[in-house]
Amino acid sequence: SKTTSKSSSTTDSYCLPRTREHQLQQQQSSSLLVIGVDEAGRGPLAGPVVAAAAIVPTDISGIIDSKKITKEEERERLYEELIGSPGIRYAVAVVSAERIDEINILQATLEGMRMAVEGVMGVRSIAGDDNVASAKRTEVSYIVTGGVGDADDVAKATTAATTETTSYHALIDGNKIPKDMPCEAESMTKGDGREYSIGAASILAKVTRDRLMHEYDKLYPEYNLSQHKGYPTAAHMSAVGKFGASPIHRRTFAPLKHWEFDENGKIIGDKKS
Repeated sequence: SKTTSKSSSTTDSYCLPRTREHQLQQQQSSSLLVIGVDEAGRGPLAGPVVAAAAIVPTDISGIIDSKKITKEEERERLYEELIGSPGIRYAVAVVSAERIDEINILQATLEGMRMAVEGVMGVRSIAGDDNVASAKRTEVSYIVTGGVGDADDVAKATTAATTETTSYHALIDGNKIPKDMPCEAESMTKGDGREYSIGAASILAKVTRDRLMHEYDKLYPEYNLSQHKGYPTAAHMSAVGKFGASPIHRRTFAPLKHWEFDENGKIIGDKKS
């Protein structure tokens, strides 16, 4: 792919290179399937953390780090182009605030990343026929997939994953690798701005999470979640102070972890140390 210099003016005609992907294929096999992995939503006070894993054979102009694409409509456009591109296989894991509070945000993020990679490889299937990320879903965590195929294809993919003909290698944004990964994996610091497949995964994760936060905004309108997506802005903090915590607020995040709540989420005082 093209490796022109990065700037906002080249976004339309530029996409990230596949430097590490091509290196791995040269070292191992041209048939090696490289999976990009990234997350969105580690920092917010409310909502899930979302991890995405993607195999994207097609170069799409504009695929760069999702954090550098400031317009939500541009991320939406790229998301739709991505999921409709030839040969794409992807999975997105949604890990709830409940799970984050249970095992902490780092472990929840790593768990989501592993779930997403398992989804792409076909070794983890979706729950029943429910293959849509939705604010109405109540599972502690779940995956949605695209391009992975039906149950028969998943069975074939599972078999193929254990043969020498099909092998996978995950490139994970950040500096940590989840435990018990189903394939070879390596971490890449700031990978979402360096490697095409990770940049693609960052867009899938970010858009999925933003769409969920728009849905949650309709369920909990007093917090204006569409505006800040759950991040701790002054307006959000003020709303929490006034209305307390919703079911999707992370109770282990400051300042919520310092407060006592009643069963309806209203603040009833400071936690006793």
